Amino acid sequence: MKKTWVQTVQSAERAFFTIVLSAKKRVRNRGRILPERFRSIAKIRRFLQASMTPCLANRVIGNLDLRRINGKLAVPIGDTIGAAPVVKSQVLYRCGPNVTLAVWFGFDTSDQFFRVYQLRQRPNGSWIVVGRHPLDYPFSLPGQERTPLAGCCAPCKGSIRKTFLKRK
Repeated sequence: MKKTWVQTVQSAERAFFTIVLSAKKRVRNRGRILPERFRSIAKIRRFLQASMTPCLANRVIGNLDLRRINGKLAVPIGDTIGAAPVVKSQVLYRCGPNVTLAVWFGFDTSDQFFRVYQLRQRPNGSWIVVGRHPLDYPFSLPGQERTPLAGCCAPCKGSIRKTFLKRK
């Protein structure tokens, strides 16, 4: 099961870089034009929501620093090699359909970092990233019970509440 959770985290991390690295056409120093598959924010949001909640997808879209160049969506120019590979992971907490996972990333042993993720199982059995450190951790206050609705925004809590009511 841990392998599935790590793959879910990797897919969420790769989604950001898939968008950034897909932009090939450079317009001077203004940015790189995104391809047709990412030509609108709705298309980007739909792509990101395959591996994360809507509120987390909105944060990622904000981190993309999107701009319009000649009416087309673009990302800023920058150097990146993609998502860092996973070095190791550790389950911090598991309760029913919720998992809190610490994941260490790094390209080499001298430059490793970790992030904490909260994952939730969907009704169809797949997993989705709900929260990510440092923005969302701790997902509940120390000493309090972690609830299936912790670590997400109000719109997501409403849709998750409906999902969990359907499951029972």
